[in-house]
Amino acid sequence: MEGILETEGGQRLSYRRIDGKKDLTVVFMHGTLSDKNASKSLFLEEFCKETGLSFTAFDFLGHGESSGVYTDGTIGKWRQNALDVIDRLTKGRLILVGSSMGGWIMLLSALARPDRIAGLIGMAAAPDFTIDLLNSFTDAQKKDLREKGIVYIPNGWTEEGDPWTAELLDDAERYLLLDKKTLNIVTPVTLIHGAKDDCVPVKTSFKIMNSVKSDNVKVIVLKNSGHRLSEASDLAVLRSVLESLVSEIEAPQ
Repeated sequence: MEGILETEGGQRLSYRRIDGKKDLTVVFMHGTLSDKNASKSLFLEEFCKETGLSFTAFDFLGHGESSGVYTDGTIGKWRQNALDVIDRLTKGRLILVGSSMGGWIMLLSALARPDRIAGLIGMAAAPDFTIDLLNSFTDAQKKDLREKGIVYIPNGWTEEGDPWTAELLDDAERYLLLDKKTLNIVTPVTLIHGAKDDCVPVKTSFKIMNSVKSDNVKVIVLKNSGHRLSEASDLAVLRSVLESLVSEIEAPQ
């Protein structure tokens, strides 16, 4: 089922969900400049149909079919999008799957709704990516950011480049996670990362592992994979991780 979730702030979030037979829901959170129709999202939907799990995916503000444009977004706004979806569209225990920036929102959501979370899977999860991003800017780009409130960074496939706003970077400082000694997340966590990721360093996944309170944390590094983690071999690993996590969650206590 597809629909639109209207938020208290007047945003319209496009979502797709299926109701399964089990009291367990997979929620997918996409990365920046992606959407709910990403290949990982479609793979997860099919997996849930096969296994009787419920599934929910949605477009963050300024992405896909949701309202707004990308430059309207901030980490805080996207976090609230995720919490609105969790609170109003999902049922039962949740497995959150976060891709890149969505991995940051996944962690923030788990901290905000600990009683709902059964497990987390990060796909090149990118908490605090704004620190490295800002540090990578040239002096000219930092000047544009100060004076214009926005800077465009070449990405290799669009003429204009990726837009980053001063509002997003300033707001992100309120939601930094890896500067904290411990993240109060006690559920199973699996972090999948490509060794050839040129966007998010592999060390980020190990920082997450060392930050969360849970002892049940795995980092899986795929030697020949990059940032997207959307190839058939990557999705096969995701399937294996999901099957193992679901079995663990459903096992008698």
